Amino acid sequence: MEFKELQKRLWANMLISTESYRKGELRYSDFVYGLEGSLDAGEYQDKELIEQWYNLWTPLEILSATKGDSTTVEDADKYLLEMETFLKSKSDFRFQEEE
Repeated sequence: MEFKELQKRLWANMLISTESYRKGELRYSDFVYGLEGSLDAGEYQDKELIEQWYNLWTPLEILSATKGDSTTVEDADKYLLEMETFLKSKSDFRFQEEE
């Protein structure tokens, strides 16, 4: 899969956001809806990619709807790991952390 430059940056931002949430730098709701915002902004055209992404994002969103910002990393850990694994597996670029 080939991403355009903006799509690469947005995809990398999703990985960075996941780590930021784990470190306590983002509220859960900001994290969850930021992920969706990045997906929407990327205008990805691959329907299978989008479907897979939403299958992994939906449990995160359900936690947001039911527990809100009181969701802990422990509550979401399984879903965070699944999303991170997916994001990394679909990356066609070398992910580098922020400098």
